[in-house]
Amino acid sequence: MAPTNYKVLLSDRVEQDFSKWFKQKEIQEREVYRFLHTMKGTAGTIGLMELSDFCGTQLEHFSEDSIRLLPVDSLEEFMLTLKSFFVVEDFSPNVEVIVDLEEHALTKKSLVLVIDSDPEFASHIKESLEEQGVPVVIALDGKKGMEFFYTLQPQMILVDSNLPDADGFKLVTQIHDAAQSRSLPIAVVSEDNHVDNQVRAMEIGATDFLPKPLNMAIFVPYVMNRLRNQELILQETLFDELTGAGNRRYFNDVLVQMTNSSERTKNIFTLVLFDLDHFKKVNDSYGHPVGDDVLRTFGQLFLKMKRQSDYFFRYGGEEFALILPDTKALDAKVLVERIRIAFANMTFPNDTHETFHVTFSAGISQYRLKQDTLVSTADQALYQAKKNGRNQTMIYEMASEDLRRHLNIIIVDDDSLVRRLVSKQFSTWKPDDFDLYIKEFADGVSFIESEWYTPDENYMILLDGVMPKMDGLEVLNHVRSQYPNENIVISMLTSRTNESDIVLALKSGADDYIVKPFYAQEIVARVQRLTMRMFN
Repeated sequence: MAPTNYKVLLSDRVEQDFSKWFKQKEIQEREVYRFLHTMKGTAGTIGLMELSDFCGTQLEHFSEDSIRLLPVDSLEEFMLTLKSFFVVEDFSPNVEVIVDLEEHALTKKSLVLVIDSDPEFASHIKESLEEQGVPVVIALDGKKGMEFFYTLQPQMILVDSNLPDADGFKLVTQIHDAAQSRSLPIAVVSEDNHVDNQVRAMEIGATDFLPKPLNMAIFVPYVMNRLRNQELILQETLFDELTGAGNRRYFNDVLVQMTNSSERTKNIFTLVLFDLDHFKKVNDSYGHPVGDDVLRTFGQLFLKMKRQSDYFFRYGGEEFALILPDTKALDAKVLVERIRIAFANMTFPNDTHETFHVTFSAGISQYRLKQDTLVSTADQALYQAKKNGRNQTMIYEMASEDLRRHLNIIIVDDDSLVRRLVSKQFSTWKPDDFDLYIKEFADGVSFIESEWYTPDENYMILLDGVMPKMDGLEVLNHVRSQYPNENIVISMLTSRTNESDIVLALKSGADDYIVKPFYAQEIVARVQRLTMRMFN
């Protein structure tokens, strides 16, 4: 397929917009602002940085909300200057770069969580680290920070000592045990550099104490150092400290060993994937420490009831795995059902001295000489168990192959070039464990009025901040008020640098924001990380 020349397409669209302006003779000031806002992001995204910078400076001369009518003749010099960016070079075909996502190991392995109520400070950290290929997610309060800690599983955390809804030191104390099990570096950041605060940070288990303002020349190498050290430590670790189960690395090693042994000896083995039902509600209702107690008890029960020859792992979050050597799927189900019933009958206390129950769903797949499909088929059986009502065990059958889980990527942006560029980049991502579906909408109204949502499916919404008809923040508020949060991740695409806009988006329920211009392949890497909590 011939490469797409996005510069030519953008030039054609500019000509169309300007022709429409001249026919109207007058245009609202806010329409000029929207045009420049879109051009700034699109031009930068396809590599026309000088044009992007020009549009950025022009934005300062127009108001986003003004309906004042401007004579098109008064904009003629501006339009001529803008069009000149398209005739400086010959329109030779641009080779579109589709990056091999496996080469971006750093962006897939490392994530820094910044819990700080100062958006300017947090955004500065985000910008500085993402220039080095390390994605950053921001939480403006302790509650959101706790949610991101448990769902996104970051590789490093920066916690401000003074949060609007929590004491930063107490928050570190709450997450310390779970962080220690992952050798997670935690830095307490504070404007109060008193020695008592430094001592307190060390006593509660923080790795470091960093005084504000940060020296960014030192800070960035410091973060990279901590991330490298954590990776080295984890390479030497095989077990999850919280549950006693093997970790994901150990799972991968055992799966390879079992596969090689099975191919050599023709012996069978079976894989079981488990997922605690509605576990997010446990964390939301009773708190993450209670959720950790549930996970710990679950792990202890499995280690006690499994056979000595079986391998038990924490696959990710609240999802676990069991490998049973020399075992058929039907025999594995007998053992799993015995454990499922025992776990469902257990009671857990909460802060009000009441008790609650937790159940799990399980999917089973027997090895059929194809390792690359074993996890996928077990996952499909797990998905079937959850669709059937949860708290049950299903064995994968060939007829259930169409029950693979879905991730719906929804791109809501009035810029057709951005939609096309991002969609094409996502077409290079071929996940093993679920199917990817991409939908595009040119504005927020058409998106909201469509029948886009189906329960039990998962969604990643890439939402432009400035659009005609309905602003991106309005769309964000609508989605967060009308639909559950656990299966919808939202990232704002914005050219705005105003900190108040970023704060408003984060407080309204955005999980992340990506500043235009951006590289399309970077969005794919971020989506992979942000949706990890759905497909561990």
